[in-house]
Amino acid sequence: MIPERIRGILEVLQAASPVLPQEGPPCFAHLRIETEGHVRDVLLGADNRSANGAVLIHWQTAPLAEIFFAASESGEYEIEIDGRVASGRLLEKNLLAFTSGELVRVVTEAEVFERSADWEPRPRAAPAVLRPSTRRASEFELDPEQQRIVDLPPRRHVLILGEAGFGKTTVALYRLLALRRTAARKFNAAVIVPTEGLRQLVVRLIERDSAGNGFAGDGRGAGSIEVWQYERFAQMQARRAFRGLPRRESVNTSSATMALKRNPLLRPLLSQIGRSFVGPVRRSDLEHLFGDSAVLEQLGPVLTAGGLRDTLQHTHVQFSETTEREHAHVDAERLVTVDGRTIDSGTPLEDAGTIDAEDYALLFELDRFRHGTRAVRPKRYSCLVLDEAQELAPVELALVGRALTTKGTMIVSGDAAQQVDPASFFGGWELTLSELGVPETERAVLQMNYRCPPEVTAFARGILKGEPCRLQAHCLETAFHRAAWLLEEIDQLQRQDPGASVALICRSPDAARSLARDLRHGLDCRLALDGRFLFGPGVNVTCVQEVKGLEFDVAILPDVSQVAYPDTAEARRALYVAATRATSQLVIATVGRFSSLLLLP
Repeated sequence: MIPERIRGILEVLQAASPVLPQEGPPCFAHLRIETEGHVRDVLLGADNRSANGAVLIHWQTAPLAEIFFAASESGEYEIEIDGRVASGRLLEKNLLAFTSGELVRVVTEAEVFERSADWEPRPRAAPAVLRPSTRRASEFELDPEQQRIVDLPPRRHVLILGEAGFGKTTVALYRLLALRRTAARKFNAAVIVPTEGLRQLVVRLIERDSAGNGFAGDGRGAGSIEVWQYERFAQMQARRAFRGLPRRESVNTSSATMALKRNPLLRPLLSQIGRSFVGPVRRSDLEHLFGDSAVLEQLGPVLTAGGLRDTLQHTHVQFSETTEREHAHVDAERLVTVDGRTIDSGTPLEDAGTIDAEDYALLFELDRFRHGTRAVRPKRYSCLVLDEAQELAPVELALVGRALTTKGTMIVSGDAAQQVDPASFFGGWELTLSELGVPETERAVLQMNYRCPPEVTAFARGILKGEPCRLQAHCLETAFHRAAWLLEEIDQLQRQDPGASVALICRSPDAARSLARDLRHGLDCRLALDGRFLFGPGVNVTCVQEVKGLEFDVAILPDVSQVAYPDTAEARRALYVAATRATSQLVIATVGRFSSLLLLP
């Protein structure tokens, strides 16, 4: 005999069949609610439709969908709809699964019903995937090899290598702080990292050593150590050295143009433009380089037709007058927009009067070719720490190297396996050290993992080597089912371990934004892009590009699909980086087909 709950759902599905989609799952969930004395059945799916009393609502946009994630059966609910509060009682909520359009499974708060078992209910197991942390971060103790690196004498450059979680950043900072404590004269140092999140973490570590001295938000430290995200470091240096640079950076630069500006094969053209003119290097030199098709075409097969078109168009816009400047003769009040943005915002001229972050290092290279030993010097430091050095392009490494004093100390750390930016043109550590101007550098390879559990380390190494996955992987039917699963698991984890730090690490920023929207009805989480992390208990939704150098008790990779992680070297390294953020547990999941990188049995 079919249970009453299942019979009721089947009747609702039958009545709603005219409005349900014919392709894919008809819907994802069913709600029965009571409001103002009336009982309503609502289906959650991927569209908003209604007919003959049957209602299908979009689970991501309809306010009623919040009830599924935020209320419990037999409980009261209150939601806001069009500025008014709607309240009622949730009678039933059912998670549905279909095969070929036929209902095959119903999951309630307490039971699971499956058609293959004649709809006989069985008790539902409590969420058990996410576990309380067993490896909360503790104070870092140096082993003998790490201590040897820290104790090297001043002016001894060092390259610190090692796998993810082996303590490269920490050892580099310990050496920096040791040099500061023993400096015989004024100590002037900078730490340069690839991401804002890692910059903030480094600031915290240095603050701990500095007895509470604060650091300014623009990267300048109180005392003798500055901490910079690379783009802001390059910006600071260029604004000190070159006059008249735009205050705004472009927002619409294509990936092809970014890659072109970081390509080491561009150097002959930089030399050509640098030597073709006299006088100080100006921003206009960049227009001669990137705004002239005849010049760019000298790159030959390195430059694609799309890259040439994008770069020429982008340069034309950048060197165009902004609307405000073009109409400077007009009453200023008439040029003020309602939202306070520039008139060109959101238009093809949005990047008028801007500069690219990639241009800063190029200006220094142009100046070096034009003036040789008389070239302008960047601000210089007696000690530089360059973390994740594999992410900088050769021309960027050259700028960093020129910022070191003649008798200064360079500390470099990195891991080629974590090189996730395809436009960095990483050419190996010999080339990296040569570009930095410190070819005579002592190398230290760390051997002990201080972060990841053995099973996570084995999984990450297997990804790099192309070996089968040894971790359980969770495949969810739809994005709705993924959201429901994550919300339940994380809720249970936070009840058991309130101090847990959790990171949902997506492949891209857009995927992170989408997942954060999916979870917003049932989870207090932080969309951690541009370095806006919760450092401590809580849930961050972020992406691979943001987590370099960071760690979390639980790392969840929610989109390990073939689309997000195709079988490429770049995707393999990205998956390695994401996986090695976990200090206690790593969880793999996706919607649909898993990436072939996992080599699942």
